[in-house]
Amino acid sequence: MAGLRTILTALARAIRRDLRSYQSIAGNNFFLFTALLLQQPQSAEFFLLILGFLLLFPLSADPLAKIPADRLALWPLSLRQRFGLRLASIALSPIIWIAFVILLLKARFATALLFLAVAIAIQCLMLLAGQAVKRSPQANLLRRLPTLPGKFGGLIRNNIREMLSVLDTYTALLLSLSATGYRFLSKAPNAEAFPILALMVAMILSTYAQCLFGLDAKSGITRYRLLPLRGWQVLLAKDIAYLAILFALVLPLEPLAGITAGLAGLAIGHHGAVLTPTQQKRWRFTGGIPFPIGVSQIFVGTGLGIAEHRSGLLFLAIAAVLFVASLIGYGFVWDRQNA
Repeated sequence: MAGLRTILTALARAIRRDLRSYQSIAGNNFFLFTALLLQQPQSAEFFLLILGFLLLFPLSADPLAKIPADRLALWPLSLRQRFGLRLASIALSPIIWIAFVILLLKARFATALLFLAVAIAIQCLMLLAGQAVKRSPQANLLRRLPTLPGKFGGLIRNNIREMLSVLDTYTALLLSLSATGYRFLSKAPNAEAFPILALMVAMILSTYAQCLFGLDAKSGITRYRLLPLRGWQVLLAKDIAYLAILFALVLPLEPLAGITAGLAGLAIGHHGAVLTPTQQKRWRFTGGIPFPIGVSQIFVGTGLGIAEHRSGLLFLAIAAVLFVASLIGYGFVWDRQNA
């Protein structure tokens, strides 16, 4: 019993540390935008629903998955103790506590039960996907990205994989799919909504522009130093991956306005990415510097995007010039830092 208690104490500590990683959302531009919308709660409901749905995936992870399977198998636990460990680990799941809070505050048993059912379904889906990947690594879709041609092909592919392992990208994807469904399924869609939605997609991704090196370990930075590439080329490979994903998401909406905002977001985001890099965790929302970088990305990117939609390609050209100047300038800074 003492050994089981020790394991549960260590597991609770690991879960507590893991929950701290969700604090990165406080530095996310989308969270900042949603917080501003809370002044009119009805306007924020859809965005809060997206945030909550995506957070269910990492929160629904099996607590025992934090213990390496080979280590767990070596522990001298009886079958009864292992069963007890499994039951006790369920009580440590954040989802159970969230459902309890819903029940306590709202006094709605049906709502709490529905929340638990969705979380359990997500956990089962994640478990099945994990088992499929273990049996066949090719089942991991991130590994199946095609090799891209050219000097930067490998770097671009790697950076696309990194972007596909943060929740920002999937938030933008859900918004893009919802907007696309509205465009093609609605009988009378409002044409003026699509530039705004494209700008929101760009805004959701903009925090990642501050964290271009956030998923690179120290070994990754060392590899960049060893490559025969200048700083602006390393940044460009990351920017191409970013713009490729952004373009795919805004293509059914208003691509030129979205790309204009994306270029502006990258131009400003290079400052945080190069001068104040922050380590990020996979399958979380990226966390940047809300003030002044995040606010500048939102207002400058949105302003130029709206101006491009209303007045033409001149503002896309302005965003492109800002992007190139930032790319060269911060590429030079990166070279000096990593000389």
